[in-house]
Amino acid sequence: MKRTTHSTVARAAVALGAAAGLALTAGVGSAQAVTYMGRLATPTAVNGPQAAPVAADGTVVAADGSEVGQVATHKRSDGTKPPAELGNPSEWGVVKIEMDTSAGSVRPDSEACVPASGGKWCYGWYTTTSGKYCYSNYLHGTKWHSSSVKIAHSSLSSGAVKPGSASNAHITAGLVFTCYSYYDIL
Repeated sequence: MKRTTHSTVARAAVALGAAAGLALTAGVGSAQAVTYMGRLATPTAVNGPQAAPVAADGTVVAADGSEVGQVATHKRSDGTKPPAELGNPSEWGVVKIEMDTSAGSVRPDSEACVPASGGKWCYGWYTTTSGKYCYSNYLHGTKWHSSSVKIAHSSLSSGAVKPGSASNAHITAGLVFTCYSYYDIL
């Protein structure tokens, strides 16, 4: 399966966002800073000390006790078909991060770092002036890998990253959209 390039996806994402009346931006590569409620914020760094416990059912719990999505990891041999955004990876992980608006409040910085497939995966979202900034960072010391995100019918991949380097992908769209964050081992 052919991987879509950053420039193609970015143009399509911005066009889709404009058509839907959304402020939509996209980016890949190294982590980029964003404005978050008047302060400078960056996505959780994969080489930092952050870690979140993972329950037996895959639910990730933040330090404040709130849930930060439910992680599912797979290998090619387990019979699970990978998401189309990933192509044909040997291993991958996915988390769906939804916002519960029924509570009347928004947790603006849902993020977690977890050990995954022999590497470290950090994912989450921030509220920015443009909407929900959804990101995925992954670091593996010995295998080629990538990060991908999907939100508002747009997806973006970091492309293949060499062992020992961190991959990063992110997209910003409206707050109402669900964020899907992925990593994969090539």
